[in-house]
Amino acid sequence: MTTVAAACPGTCGELFQGTLDGVPCLVSCPIDRYARIRVTARPGEGLSLPGEMSKTRRALETFLERRSLGGKNLAVERLEALPEGKGYASSTADILSALACAASLAGISLLPEEASSIALAVEPTDSIAWPGLALLDHRGGRIMRFLGSPPPLLVLVLDWGGTVDTEEFNSRDSLPLLECLAPLHREAFSLVLRGVEQGDPEALGRGASMSARAAARLLEKPRLDECFALCSVLEGYGVCVAHSGTLYGILLPSGAETRKGDILETAVRRLSPGWEGRFHSLVPGGPKTEERKERP
Repeated sequence: MTTVAAACPGTCGELFQGTLDGVPCLVSCPIDRYARIRVTARPGEGLSLPGEMSKTRRALETFLERRSLGGKNLAVERLEALPEGKGYASSTADILSALACAASLAGISLLPEEASSIALAVEPTDSIAWPGLALLDHRGGRIMRFLGSPPPLLVLVLDWGGTVDTEEFNSRDSLPLLECLAPLHREAFSLVLRGVEQGDPEALGRGASMSARAAARLLEKPRLDECFALCSVLEGYGVCVAHSGTLYGILLPSGAETRKGDILETAVRRLSPGWEGRFHSLVPGGPKTEERKERP
């Protein structure tokens, strides 16, 4: 039997989400917190997954059907999970990790476009299939633009609890409001694009902040003003949010790594109680195979 393990970064929501030329789209904010999956190829046929991984099962079934690999017997284990309903892109990261394992076991190449298309067949997806930052039509599954590698940033990820049903949120008819926000979305994306292409974290932070403000028109973000105030005190670049989740992210210079303790002390003084905070780095997206083993 052959076993392959793979990991895919989760996200602190999005650096941008809105509409461009009438198309709903997003740029995910991938961070160094990962979903890890192990898949074992066994004799016989069928898929074996934990019951809570129904979305990953559907994605693997779609992959096997599209690639005419129906005779495979794959056992899937979740080695490391991302919290659900928060904005960590937990479902997408699970799916992309499992697909990377299955493709490796089959000895075939799986491009980000195909992996994202398969994920979209299950639910609206995040733009973390690409090895960098990408603008994705997350409902149509079409990459609209590959932006490149993100500038180095430290992200203080904050959460006051609760969950958001992503499928219910994406089913809402928000088109009229999105059309009103279209000029703001265009400006926000242009700043994010400049930030990536020119390696300008200040522009990236301004664009993410504009997108976060617009997101609060679609889904209440009760701690957003607090996060902006904290960002200002910490001399950060801006604030990102999970547009359909509960996460907030303070975008900080990578050099802030050396003063994490002081940052947390400031956060304790400035923020309403009940939050949890974790530091992460902004990283390129893309699932990566971590190990391959032959077992008797």
